Amino acid sequence: MPPEIVRWDPFRDVMSLRSDIDRLMGTLAGNAPRSSLPARWAPSADVIEREDEIVVTAELPGVADKDVEVTVDEGVLRISGARELTEEVDDERFHRIERSYGGFERTFPLPAGVDPDSIRAGIAYGVLKVTIPKPAAPTPRRIAVNPAGD
Repeated sequence: MPPEIVRWDPFRDVMSLRSDIDRLMGTLAGNAPRSSLPARWAPSADVIEREDEIVVTAELPGVADKDVEVTVDEGVLRISGARELTEEVDDERFHRIERSYGGFERTFPLPAGVDPDSIRAGIAYGVLKVTIPKPAAPTPRRIAVNPAGD
């Protein structure tokens, strides 16, 4: 019987190599890897600047609302959370794993002067929308000139 012809899939080879390296590193560290699933992923995001606001939209399919955190610290917007695999399945039973699970974090620098208390965030249908009002443009301040030179 002739051998079966299988189409080459470079992604499968890369994932196999990663699995082997993860297994090796786990063995060297004294613990076995928990799973061959990727540990971190980064959701896709759009940043749109409008006349009076900046809108950050991030795709978070399969992430529960309670597992999303939006924070502002020192002029940086941080979106973080986790997407968990909800069904426990033996690794040998997986035929294909294309979705990523685990923790994620995205950071976005904010313009100077943004009021963190004015930022709004909402999530619907797996899409997070963060609206950041732009700070008012600084106006020049006129300083009186004293004729006495003081």
